[in-house]
Amino acid sequence: MSIVVGSTYFGYRYFSSNYFSANNIKNKTLLKTVDVLQGELATAEAYLDSMVELNNTIRLYADLPQHDLSIENLGVGGRVQMANPEASNNIVEELNADIEFLSTKVAIELENYKNLYTDIQKYRSRLEYIPAITPLDANSYFISSNYGYRVDPFTEIRKYHAGIDLAANRGTHVYASGKGKVIYAAYSYGGYGNLVKIDHGDGLVSFYGHLNKIKVSKGEIVERGKFIGEVGNTGRSTGPHLHYEIQKDGKPVNPVKYMWDDKPL
Repeated sequence: MSIVVGSTYFGYRYFSSNYFSANNIKNKTLLKTVDVLQGELATAEAYLDSMVELNNTIRLYADLPQHDLSIENLGVGGRVQMANPEASNNIVEELNADIEFLSTKVAIELENYKNLYTDIQKYRSRLEYIPAITPLDANSYFISSNYGYRVDPFTEIRKYHAGIDLAANRGTHVYASGKGKVIYAAYSYGGYGNLVKIDHGDGLVSFYGHLNKIKVSKGEIVERGKFIGEVGNTGRSTGPHLHYEIQKDGKPVNPVKYMWDDKPL
């Protein structure tokens, strides 16, 4: 009896040790595979994020509403609710949950691109009105003052600057940044000097200030790229430059966001 019991015990120890060793080997292989998959998953997510950014860039160019692919807008709970690491040690379950979550994001983004295509088709005729190009040739200027708060060159007091100043030689050609109707083409006593304002519709108006000469008339319909004036030093100005401003619904916005053809700033 002692011999039988002893043989059974040591046999169990032998086989169980072999079994767990085999499992350890399998687990190490599984972990390496999971690491690779997690890396590929992270790459896929980064690519998806870039697609979301591109979608919104196109929407901004087309003056269409932006969209957000954040968790709260997905209609699902996100990774925490789908697989809580504290509630489960199963790494495969967690990986599956991540894949399902990414699949949901991809499905929603594909739908967003379908909607974008539909919107672009619908608003295609509207695109030519968006002020989407830089009003000066890229190699003819430098930015002497940015949009936002700055120290006023006359009073040396920090004030809000509603546009950007593009310093260039006097006489440099100024072009309409989008199709629209000229609603102002005269001297402005508000500090702009010789000023052209173009109404692009949907609340978008572009301003071209401190011009040396004005080459368009009020009421004229101009195409994008139309020669509308020359850089000057009129009005409240310290040197030849173009004050370029865009207003949306009567409020200034950063015009750089609309300068899609421009050199990097």
